[in-house]
Parts: sequence; structure tokens; C-alpha cells
Amino acid sequence: MRTKKILMAALLFAGIHSAMAGISSGWSSGQLVVVAEQQPKAVPVSVVMPADFVSMPVRILSDQKNTVLAYEETRQAVEMISKKATENGRLRMSMGVVSLSEYQGGFGISSGSWNQPAATVQVFLLVPLSTNDTIFSSAVEGARFLEGLRMPGKTRFEIGTVQLAVQNPEQYRAKVLSLITEDMKKTRKAIAPQGKFNVQGLAGPVMVGQADERNVRLFLNYSLSVSDEK
Repeated sequence: MRTKKILMAALLFAGIHSAMAGISSGWSSGQLVVVAEQQPKAVPVSVVMPADFVSMPVRILSDQKNTVLAYEETRQAVEMISKKATENGRLRMSMGVVSLSEYQGGFGISSGSWNQPAATVQVFLLVPLSTNDTIFSSAVEGARFLEGLRMPGKTRFEIGTVQLAVQNPEQYRAKVLSLITEDMKKTRKAIAPQGKFNVQGLAGPVMVGQADERNVRLFLNYSLSVSDEK
């Protein structure tokens, strides 16, 4: 009877969409794409599936000393990358953090010259994974695309850590909850047929961890305790 109650609670949680860190899959699509953790925590229950994208964080910087020109050239660079990605037909670009300030330059006592760019923008280039793709082949595709661009003025780009990503992990919540419920039934049968189960964390967001060069692991960060109470 207790197992049935837990299952009912899990199904109720299936309709809850918790906020999570992610990136939009386009300028205005509203579709959430969540990047996989590279070292996810070990969990007893998870759904392993192919990733939807490879996410390439791209940091756009301007070496322009004129602050106004740095802002303008950086804006042009962002618009150019977005346009070229759209023309490509496969790639998507999403905006990240924009950091604007006044250009600062000088000399350090021990490290020589230093400077702080007036404009820094992070965008995310999303490369879809086809059936035979891996993080390697998709990263190569994204890097070749970026290297083929002619950056405006004194702007340049740096590629960050490439990771796998999933579009809208919440759509798999019911499947993850079903596996958790089955695991709880097995646990009850094996160690505590008459025990009392306490489950916490089922309402949290569906987490995404990188399993290998192609697949991700979807899981809920939940905890399960069993007591001798009847």
C-alpha cells in the first residue's frame, strides 16, 4: 500500500517544471537546452540516452582601445555569428552573458603589460548530434565554422569547454520517476518488506550528466531512507 502511495506522489510530481540552469536554443525560441555536468554525482537510477547537442561556449572579446568602437564591433560580431549559424542550417547560436566596461590598460610590476577589454560577450554555439556523431566530430564541425568567420574590427573569439547538452530534460521526468519507483519496489522487497520509506527530492529538476562521448545520464537528485516503522 505504501508503494502505491509513493507511486501516486511521483506521478503528481511529474507535472512540476522546476527552474534549472540552462541556455535557450535560439534567440527567441524559448526552448531550454541544458548542458551536461562533466562529473555528475553517482546515482542509483538514471536514464542513459544520446545527447541532442554539443554546446560550445564562445567568448567574444574586443581588443579595440576605443570603448565606443569596442561596443559596436562586438555587437557586429554577435550578429554576424548568429546570421552565419542560421545560414548554415544546422547550427544554432544563443546569447550568454554580456560584460561592458571602459577599456583599461597598463603595466604590472611582475607580469608586464595588462589590459581589460571594454567588451566581452559569451555566446553558445549548439551543434546537433546526428546518429553517428560524437562530441569529437561535432566539436570539429563547430570549430571549423568559427574558424571560417571573418571577425569584424579588432574582435576575436575563444572557445570554452565543449560539453554535451539536452533539449528540455523535463520531458523525460515521467520515465525517470518510473525507474525510481521500480527501484524502490526492489529495495522494499529485498531489505524492508514492512519498513517505512521516506523519499525527498523528487520535485527537483531533472539533472543532466555526461556519460561518455555520445550519451548523457538523466537523473533526479533524490534521497531515500528506510526505517523499521510499520
